[in-house]
Amino acid sequence: MNKGILLVLSGYLMWGCFPLYWALLNHVNPSEVLIHRMLWAVPVLFFLVHFKSSWKNNFKDSISSKKELVFLFITAILITINWGGYIYAVNLGRVVEASMGYFLSPVINMIGGYIFFQERISKLKQLAVFFATVGALYYVFSGDSFPWLGFLVGFTFSAYGIARKAMASSAVPGLYIETLILLPFLLIFSLWFYINYDVAFFNIDISTDILLFLAGAVTVVPLALFTAGTKLLPLTTVGILFLITPTIQFLIGYYLQNEPVNSNQLIGFVGVWAGLIIYSYALVKNK
Repeated sequence: MNKGILLVLSGYLMWGCFPLYWALLNHVNPSEVLIHRMLWAVPVLFFLVHFKSSWKNNFKDSISSKKELVFLFITAILITINWGGYIYAVNLGRVVEASMGYFLSPVINMIGGYIFFQERISKLKQLAVFFATVGALYYVFSGDSFPWLGFLVGFTFSAYGIARKAMASSAVPGLYIETLILLPFLLIFSLWFYINYDVAFFNIDISTDILLFLAGAVTVVPLALFTAGTKLLPLTTVGILFLITPTIQFLIGYYLQNEPVNSNQLIGFVGVWAGLIIYSYALVKNK
């Protein structure tokens, strides 16, 4: 299997199971979960970057470039909003809505690939994109109200992927710099939060402490796989394969967490998967 596809698929499968992990922390304030998610990501990334010489060199090059730091600051904000928005969605029992937003992500990626990277695709892939686009849009807009939270999650994730593909920073070093850039703001917010709210860390049980502590690793691994794979693949491929993630999240929300889904959303869901099947066939056919 193509290395880029393998990396991206691994990250997508992990992301698909995210609702199961974050639901275990539903008794914790979403802001505190986000704090631990970002805070514990720093030592994990530090170890990874300094473990591999190429990542260490890329880190040094990126952090010495003012232009790259400006872009990394922007992508850091995007991914923080994405992280916090998804935790909030799971906490509110809106996993299906979040999956709606992620179904939009491939559409945005395809548009981004066409506009910013002049990516062109075959007629068969165009047909796949058509089915996926129509299915995703129908899935999102057939609900009784506009899924603003899902749209926020999907848009910030897509914008993050597009921006990172255009940057010189490698996957892991770039993510490390992003967390370091936001670390001072995170520490200030953490201090404010711990003064004004009851905290769960070290105050509930050992399982909660472990889940919060592991939030950094759980966050870093799939995102690193995704950004590494994105560097090796066209955004159209990244976009269509990403449909695996919201599909898993949708199934978890619908079957395991008993969230409501109407028939119109299911029709959109079928359209999305039709696009995924056609595109997968196109990828195999080109081998």
